[in-house]
Amino acid sequence: MCGVGLAEPIDFSDMDLRFVDAQGNTGYYVDMNSVQIRDNNEATARVEIVKADANCLYLYTIAFDRGKKTYQILDSIVAAYDTKEQTGGSGQPLKPQSYAKGSAMETVAEYIYSPQL
Repeated sequence: MCGVGLAEPIDFSDMDLRFVDAQGNTGYYVDMNSVQIRDNNEATARVEIVKADANCLYLYTIAFDRGKKTYQILDSIVAAYDTKEQTGGSGQPLKPQSYAKGSAMETVAEYIYSPQL
């Protein structure tokens, strides 16, 4: 279980979530309505990560830099996957992190620039 509910369920009605990748029991999705491309390397997007085996979803606003191969979580929401009821989160940006070639975050960054329609 992914914690105890704090608020009303998250409203996904304004999102266009697209499946990008999966690794084990973890799925990665991009909200195409949130994508903001600054240039050929920098973009921000809302990314949902679902850990099905733990009944958790994580909704992040992430800044990607493909030139530096980094991502930075700008804010987060944690929720129970089945009810979409928020159980946590943070508005505090984290330090940029590197992503590896072939990683899920690299796949997400590349998807943002060439979405499957």
